[in-house]
Amino acid sequence: MKPLQFSQQWLGTALMVSLLTTGCANNETTATGPQPVEVKLQTLEAATLVDSNAYVGTLEARQRVELAPSRTNGRIKAIFVREGDRVSQGQRLIEIEPQQQQQDLVAATGNLKVAMADLKAAEAEYRQREAERDRALADVETARANLASTDAEVQRVQAELILAEKNHQRATFLESEDVVPTETLDDATRTLNATQAQLQSTIKTRDASQQALKAQQNNLRAAERRVDQALANVDSRRSSIVQAQGQQGATAVTLGYNFLEAPITGVIGEFNEKKIGDSVSIGEPITTITDNQVFYLNVNVPIENRNRLQKGLPVELINQNGTSGVQGQITYIAPQVDQNAQSVLVKMAFRNDGSLRDRQYVRARVIWDRQPGVLVPTTAVSSLGGQKFVFLAQPGESQDSLVAKQVPVEVGAIQGQSYQVISGVKPGDRIAVSRILDLKDGRAIKEVSLTHSR
Repeated sequence: MKPLQFSQQWLGTALMVSLLTTGCANNETTATGPQPVEVKLQTLEAATLVDSNAYVGTLEARQRVELAPSRTNGRIKAIFVREGDRVSQGQRLIEIEPQQQQQDLVAATGNLKVAMADLKAAEAEYRQREAERDRALADVETARANLASTDAEVQRVQAELILAEKNHQRATFLESEDVVPTETLDDATRTLNATQAQLQSTIKTRDASQQALKAQQNNLRAAERRVDQALANVDSRRSSIVQAQGQQGATAVTLGYNFLEAPITGVIGEFNEKKIGDSVSIGEPITTITDNQVFYLNVNVPIENRNRLQKGLPVELINQNGTSGVQGQITYIAPQVDQNAQSVLVKMAFRNDGSLRDRQYVRARVIWDRQPGVLVPTTAVSSLGGQKFVFLAQPGESQDSLVAKQVPVEVGAIQGQSYQVISGVKPGDRIAVSRILDLKDGRAIKEVSLTHSR
């Protein structure tokens, strides 16, 4: 029986030790609490807050011209440049062999005598038109003198009318006071009526004189136009003679080769499948030259921003990744509003850095203002009931520990991938930028590096 009693005592002791061990383990777990949330922290720095609006449009080169023969038809004999070459104004680009026919010179010689006869007839007509103009000018002076006379008559009758009105008023008063007989008032009334009728008649006469003057002035202008036309006809006939004489005395050099030169400095475009030996006509485009040093962009800015527009305001193109591209400025603001679109046409200018192309579709940003402030990544901002929050990293109770402090912030527009912060945080604050949904106010956190993986 003693061995059994010893075994029971040993078993009880082991059970008590086990219970004590379990209790201590449970107390240690409770005292440790939840593990800190591993988050990435970012120290806020002073930034520039940009007040801007974005617009879209198509770039237009400062100058773009089509290169085409302007004087003669012919065949392309030589091409001195290649597509994409940059050329200077006045540089020879293409040599054209004209297809001028010798009979053109013969016809010009035959037309010379006819042109000289036409010139004599035109000069006779010109002298006749000058005489008509002189008569019309005399008629105008006569009509102007008549108008001056009738206008003076109107002024004289108007003065008489004023006197008649005063006499009538005086007679009316005296008659009412029985100072003068009624016949006196009647005479004053008749005089007033007669003067009024005379004034109306005189005004009609003056108006007729004005109309007569206008008619004579119209006749004079018509006569002057006929003189101008006759003089132009004389000049045309003289030019025809000069042209015929020049064609008659032209040499084989006149029928030689022509060169097409660059009218502007720019870049050669495609040659429209034209090659040496091809025929080209007057006005037929061969290629283009584009001045791509400066590009313009026309955009329509809503009238809500019309008072903020001003020449010289900075603008910038937006790259495909959202970053800022080529810088420019506003160079033109339309003086009127587009009634249909309720917008103002604005022209922006950008100096090409080599990345821009004519007729390129782009997005541009008008920068209204720049101010110092703070930017917070959009991923670090949470919302609750319409209020925006961020989590600040603050020291915890124990050494080297951190806790998340939920702080309300007032944010503005989105700039890039960040919010513009109006109030709530300041430069130097450290905020959590990851695992925002796992955080709450006062939660313990642990900073991890950007390369740390959970």
